[in-house]
Amino acid sequence: MEPHTQFSPRVLLAIDDLRLRRTNEAGLRSAGFAVSAPSDADAVAILAESFSPDVLVVDTEMHDKDSRPLYQQLRSSSDSYLLCIESAGRDRARVEILRSGADDAVSMPVTPDEIAARCQAMLRRPREMRADWDPVQQSVITLGPLTVDTGRHEIRFDDDEVAATRIEFSLLEHLCRRPTEVASRDALLESVWGPNWVGDTHVVDVHLSNLRRKLDQVADDMRIIHTVRGVGFRISNELLDAAEAVAATGIPSSLRPDTGDDIETSSDVDADTGEIIDADEVATA
Repeated sequence: MEPHTQFSPRVLLAIDDLRLRRTNEAGLRSAGFAVSAPSDADAVAILAESFSPDVLVVDTEMHDKDSRPLYQQLRSSSDSYLLCIESAGRDRARVEILRSGADDAVSMPVTPDEIAARCQAMLRRPREMRADWDPVQQSVITLGPLTVDTGRHEIRFDDDEVAATRIEFSLLEHLCRRPTEVASRDALLESVWGPNWVGDTHVVDVHLSNLRRKLDQVADDMRIIHTVRGVGFRISNELLDAAEAVAATGIPSSLRPDTGDDIETSSDVDADTGEIIDADEVATA
């Protein structure tokens, strides 16, 4: 093992072309990075967890076994910095990649020196600025059937555990600590990514969308996160009502008799902003 490699920032390199993969691997190593450069998408997905990379460098032409772009799969499961290499050289493609959650995007041709420099630039950004542990601040937040345990880094809905990434957990924690307030994208970016974040603010939407899908799997009859169109995000009234009911009666709302007063609302996506919005908001917008 080379001296101090255990302290070197780790890069997981996912490039399909053998020559480009070897060239960039050599360039990153010479820049001081510890590099893992598997040749197939399945190995990349496994190493994204076991190798614990600081940066993912991914060719957008690589796809997973379901023909989904590999970088999208990695974004939904990893909090590592994500640098995408787009081979077609289209500006619009790079914009879409950034809005899909990538931290940076470049087009071919690009030199190994530039790839290394971009990795170094991302690592200079604080990924998450969190206050030191405060013994006065509660470590377990309970809102009706939802529990966010910051000590155990665990999210539960009733008896079901929700597997969330570090960023997804931090976003939900921020919202749950201020359940009656609307959090703007800028506020969430500063709380979770830090005040020096540079990038597309829609990265918040990407991570919240992934978190929503996970919460929907265990809370299919209740929304947890509500989008306030043009403003930001907050905890839904449905969850707040459930929390109030538990506080008043000690009985979870899921076990109370159905009075028939609940009205379901559906969701839609705003074509201009990409925000998830509610049907009643559309009617009054």
